[in-house]
Amino acid sequence: MSSLIDYRKISVSLIATVFNEENNIIEFLESYKRQSVLANDFIIVDAFSSDQTYPIIKKFSLENPKLKIRLFRKKSNRSQARNFAVEKSQSDYLAFTDAGCVLDQLWLKELLDKLASSQKKVVGGFFRGISKNNLEEAIVPYFLQLNRNVNEKNFTPTTRSLLIEKRLWQKLGGLNEKLELSEDYQLMLRIKQEKIEITFAKKAVVFWYPPKSFSSFLKKITSFAKSDIEAGIIRLKVLSIFARYFLLVLILIENPFIFLLAFLLYIFWSISKNMHNCPNSWYYLPVLQISSDFGIMIASLLALPKFKSRAL
Repeated sequence: MSSLIDYRKISVSLIATVFNEENNIIEFLESYKRQSVLANDFIIVDAFSSDQTYPIIKKFSLENPKLKIRLFRKKSNRSQARNFAVEKSQSDYLAFTDAGCVLDQLWLKELLDKLASSQKKVVGGFFRGISKNNLEEAIVPYFLQLNRNVNEKNFTPTTRSLLIEKRLWQKLGGLNEKLELSEDYQLMLRIKQEKIEITFAKKAVVFWYPPKSFSSFLKKITSFAKSDIEAGIIRLKVLSIFARYFLLVLILIENPFIFLLAFLLYIFWSISKNMHNCPNSWYYLPVLQISSDFGIMIASLLALPKFKSRAL
């Protein structure tokens, strides 16, 4: 069925927001140019970048009129910018991705294929990390659902790789404009609460650049944890982190020797669970695990007074 799709009958706008992306914006734009199927238009909202992002995109759009890039500038966070772009769209469907990524050549085609074959209103694409060194390779699993960790039935898409019916987006009220992070996760939770089925297009791949340093890794991890709490989102994964350390403290009080064994087992687990994803950088995994654990717990506790302050 998917091979017989008439793409002219599926109107879709591609939407991306940008801010200070001059170092990788050309690679992103070129990856769209290479798409086997192009959107009806490509709406880009620049949040008044202070670098050369805007003029680079403007020049690229003038040189490639067939891409139908529509470039806007708006002082906004990511949620506001995406909602603004949706208002500018005249298409029936919306495809979302991030400017700090590279699109696989078949990305949009695979999303549309899955849309037609499943007849669902929400299609989540996949993503993979692009690592340039061992540290970045070890960081990727902390932000992406990778192949061996993916449960297609419970997969939660993000706006890094997403296709959604515009009418559904509007019915749900779009993204929560109070949120700068976790906005797409909150939207997916609302979609699931409405019992709307989400289908998964595993071959619709977006390649993502991870944080380049340990400090930027920790900053990103804690920012997401803080944003989740402020949005009224409590993830099971975060609760399990608190539970682990609560148990370790109890063991330490009861028997320091058993605590040492339990802690060593935790170190071993932090390596074994992701070693297949980063065989060349496994030695970073315990440091990343423990630092992210404490970063998430501290950020979550500090954000508790603002719990649900940014909920809808």
